[in-house]
Amino acid sequence: GTPLLRSHRIEKELGLPFRLWLKTESQNPTGSFKDRGSSVEVAKALEFGAKKVICASTGNMGASVSAYSGIAGLGCSIAVPRDAAPVKIEQILAYGARVIRVKGDYTSVADLVEYASRVKNHYLLGDYLWRREGTKSVGFEIADQLLCKTEKQANYVVCPVGNGTLISAVWKAFVEYGKMGWLKRMPVMFGVQASGCRPVCRAFETGELKPVKGKTVATAIECGDPMDGENAVKAMKKSGGYCQHVSDSEILRAREILGKKEGIFAEPAGAAALAGILKAKKLFRKNSNVVCLVTGHGLKAPYTGVKGRPVEIRVSATEMEKALR
Repeated sequence: GTPLLRSHRIEKELGLPFRLWLKTESQNPTGSFKDRGSSVEVAKALEFGAKKVICASTGNMGASVSAYSGIAGLGCSIAVPRDAAPVKIEQILAYGARVIRVKGDYTSVADLVEYASRVKNHYLLGDYLWRREGTKSVGFEIADQLLCKTEKQANYVVCPVGNGTLISAVWKAFVEYGKMGWLKRMPVMFGVQASGCRPVCRAFETGELKPVKGKTVATAIECGDPMDGENAVKAMKKSGGYCQHVSDSEILRAREILGKKEGIFAEPAGAAALAGILKAKKLFRKNSNVVCLVTGHGLKAPYTGVKGRPVEIRVSATEMEKALR
């Protein structure tokens, strides 16, 4: 039940020729869209009689899985790559999970976790079948909030792409609404990756998905070997969409714009979709609706690329007056 907000200020001040909508997934319980998938995955783990669960994560999924596992009374272990944000590790620990830090990238972590789940009899959670079924609920909400009401106009939905589960799940939701007759005009799916880690964008262009060694400030989408990469490409192709990659500086600029213009504090990956929209704004039809998914809260990566510093003063009225000049 996250809000869909019209961004009048960004539209006006940046001269956008379309209506920009912000789907603020940062308002989910643990601060990211991952809660949608975790709620279903953990419920299925209970259904299948699991006692312990394990998951590979760059941080957000780990926090979400930990929280829902705690509610369900399941033992939980989360493995993270060595560049996982300390604040995300702290959040995982706060929910009572065990954290295993791996000296490797996300792909290495995921491989180890799949092995450990078999050997140690832990139920494996992550970007698998049941997570997509939970994640697609954001697509249902976007359809209810906007798409079903604006079918005479061109509509676009822009998602950051890491493992590819989000954009493929959202597209699945729209397809299912279409089959039920509730959505007669399908939106165009637009994916955004960081230039430093863009295997899905390359697959969109070449038709071949190849693993890469990626590096980006947007660590939540730093997935060099995306599990749902092919499904992500299919979602964009079938909808007539596109895959855009953006630099770290463009991501951080978009993050700054969200904060200063709309009061939305997003982590870098959460601002990636807006960065893609601003870079490729000519690809969107005039007077169309463009939905931007803001996927994670800024407090999950609070020190990345924030400009400025506090002004330090002593307890003095005179110094306060000077600071406010």
